[in-house]
Amino acid sequence: MAKAAPVARELHDELPNARTVTPIHQRGGRLIKRKLPIQPCFHQIDMMGVIHNSVYFLWFEQGRMQILLEVLPVEEALEIGVAMPVVQNTCHYRKSIKFGCPLLLYTTHHIQPVYEGRLVFNHYLMHEKQKTAMAFGQSVTTLLDLRSERLVKEWPERLWQRYQMLT
Repeated sequence: MAKAAPVARELHDELPNARTVTPIHQRGGRLIKRKLPIQPCFHQIDMMGVIHNSVYFLWFEQGRMQILLEVLPVEEALEIGVAMPVVQNTCHYRKSIKFGCPLLLYTTHHIQPVYEGRLVFNHYLMHEKQKTAMAFGQSVTTLLDLRSERLVKEWPERLWQRYQMLT
């Protein structure tokens, strides 16, 4: 049996059934965590009576934005002309989610000591009452200069300091 990745071990206290989730590993950096309650809505179900697969990515966006907005509010991003587009999204569906199912979304991110061109966010969607893994995934973003449409190789100093201070 494969060893659990460090992210699962670090989350094990908060996620009772973390062993049932095969996490997507990210190396290095200080781990930060955010938790967000999710209440599936009627308009999110498909014709089979379960949450449509595309909705998971909207929930992952909410988790990712909880962290990113602490570093770069939208108004400031527009002011300095940068964006943080998603360059990769994955989701592994474990169990079907039905309308009204109480969920908790745990989003983790390793604060990187040096910017390597991308930020990786791991997402774990858990059934709040049953404490079971419903889905897990990963979002990867980068920093883009909106004027030139080129990747930013170094963050503006004030943003990098704010990023480094996340807890």
